[in-house]
Amino acid sequence: MGNDLIILENSVATRPSDLPSAEIQEFADQARGYAALARSANTRRAYAGDVRAFTTWCEARGACPFPASPATVLSYLIDHAGSALKVSTLRRRLIAIREWHVSSGHDLDTASLGFRDAWVGIQREHGQPAVKKRPLMTIELRRAVEILPDTLAGRRDRALILVGFAAALRRSELAALEVTRRDGVSWIEERPDGLVIHLGRTKTDQQGAGAEVGVPYGSNPETCPVRNYRAWLKAARLKAGPAFRPVNRHGTLGKGAITGHAVARIVKRAVVAAALAEGDTPRQAERRAAAYAGHSLRSGLATSAAANDAPGHAIQRQLRHKRFDTTAGYIRSGQLFRQNAAGSAGL
Repeated sequence: MGNDLIILENSVATRPSDLPSAEIQEFADQARGYAALARSANTRRAYAGDVRAFTTWCEARGACPFPASPATVLSYLIDHAGSALKVSTLRRRLIAIREWHVSSGHDLDTASLGFRDAWVGIQREHGQPAVKKRPLMTIELRRAVEILPDTLAGRRDRALILVGFAAALRRSELAALEVTRRDGVSWIEERPDGLVIHLGRTKTDQQGAGAEVGVPYGSNPETCPVRNYRAWLKAARLKAGPAFRPVNRHGTLGKGAITGHAVARIVKRAVVAAALAEGDTPRQAERRAAAYAGHSLRSGLATSAAANDAPGHAIQRQLRHKRFDTTAGYIRSGQLFRQNAAGSAGL
């Protein structure tokens, strides 16, 4: 209770004596619960796993995991540097270990010159560029959706891919969409000018402020996200509930929503089908599809729009990036061959 009381007493305007200790204890318990929600469930699970891994390593060597000394933490990082753990994973584990100590009232000093220099050295020696999945560019997307069969599953996949691409949605956002409005839930509104995607709580909006994304009609009916979404609703006879649902091999529609992992599988399956239609062997098609994932829809929209000289601010708005430098990475990729200095060198 001591730690929680200190946190509360330092965080509220009232004096500690203004409230009975029983109420302080009750509020302390609630504060602990709210603090646990400061990060997403995935982040909390990852941090808990990181702390367990550090504790197991310490116990195997007779070291004290809590409170740990900076030397112990640095030894842990060095022991795993260059092994199966990437620098990005080590960075997250360091944050998790540090926050575990701070939240329990122990100061873990990792700011000393020796610790900082060793950690910078680890990152320089073992750091690697992130392996990114390929963006599904417009021309590739066109081939992928045109080859999809005119079945219930094929119509769902076509609508899902086109809406996910046009709205630059993350796979979790796409899977969570519903047909009609429901408080706190992401949903799709049909308007004369197109679709409006109303997003509730998302990866970068943990406070649930929400966002709206416009999806206009496409110039080609075959690849128009609006027309294909409406065709899917009509074929599936959907009036409410999850917008994109499982369809089994017998063509029976499920009641629940698809998962984010299913979105990735749908994208890969469409890429495989397009590759086979172009003459690839099954093995070549699978190899090609391995370069894509659910995020390929979001990155594909950004990169394709940049390649067609869409304004940077418009791309940023569609992707809902808070910082333009995040958007700039997609723009650089999409404009590698636009106004390229080598192309103007007379080769």
